Amino acid sequence: MQYFEDSLPPEEFIRIHRSYIINAQLITRIDLHEKDSHLALLTTGQRLPVSKAGYAKLKEVLGI
Repeated sequence: MQYFEDSLPPEEFIRIHRSYIINAQLITRIDLHEKDSHLALLTTGQRLPVSKAGYAKLKEVLGI
């Protein structure tokens, strides 16, 4: 996964979880899932888990 993460433009693609690298433009919403975890809702309708580190990156890139 690190290879793919390094080869994609960081302003467009974010690693939100150890298993997921997504295009930031596809995110429609970020929901609190449990006590301290989040889910990213995509334009495709998919809901993907967001790690703590991934959430920090999302906040930085998306300015939230």
